Amino acid sequence: MDAFKFLHDLITETDASLVHAIYKFLSWLGFENVLIKDEQASSILEEDLQIEDEIGLIIIETKGIGGTSKDSDCSQISKIKLRRCEERKSFDVSALYIVNHQRYLPPVKRRNPPFTENQIRDAINDKRGLLTTWQLFNLYFDIQNGLITKEDARSQLIKHGLVEFKPKIDQKLEVPKQILKDGQVVILDLNDTKLSVEQILIAEKDGRYFKTKIVSIQIDNISVTEVCNGEAGLKLDTKISKGSILWTEQNGR
Repeated sequence: MDAFKFLHDLITETDASLVHAIYKFLSWLGFENVLIKDEQASSILEEDLQIEDEIGLIIIETKGIGGTSKDSDCSQISKIKLRRCEERKSFDVSALYIVNHQRYLPPVKRRNPPFTENQIRDAINDKRGLLTTWQLFNLYFDIQNGLITKEDARSQLIKHGLVEFKPKIDQKLEVPKQILKDGQVVILDLNDTKLSVEQILIAEKDGRYFKTKIVSIQIDNISVTEVCNGEAGLKLDTKISKGSILWTEQNGR
């Protein structure tokens, strides 16, 4: 459907098509004053997008490339940020670099995140953000599935270094000792962590999150409604894969 074409464009396009896809995403995310800056004629190096928000100005540089970003690609937005601060006589300017990297590869086969440790550290020092369009693509579905709100996502968009969109997670559980029944049963060792039937947990794997619900709990092959300490088997309503980390949901019961 054309209404969702911008999602496909986020992970396939470059140049103006990519800028317009990100513009549509940011508008969907709830930003009200999004401007495609390069549509205004200028001979000076400009950012691709601007957002005038209650916290100040957010400026965004975008790229769609076949490989990964050079240091100069990541840092170019810093020069524009300095100029905007001087124009506004204020330091209320946030800078963000968004890349559709390795765009000829399926997203799951791309290097994620595609930034080096030095690039991330430099971004933190320069007070600017690094982000991929694959993250934005996934964020859309995380919001639709209730993992994160649009408001929380907007606030995380101005973080420095590698921008990450995380749900409100509370306590990290022990790594499952075993994962059985094709991923729907996990064996955990608990230490003063109360879990109960019908409780929602957050599963994390490779930076992706999804919700799962505890369907039943067993201790020594006996069904119980809750558990706090010791070894327990949890049956979940969705499958999780090896290497997944489980968290309790913030403010979850």
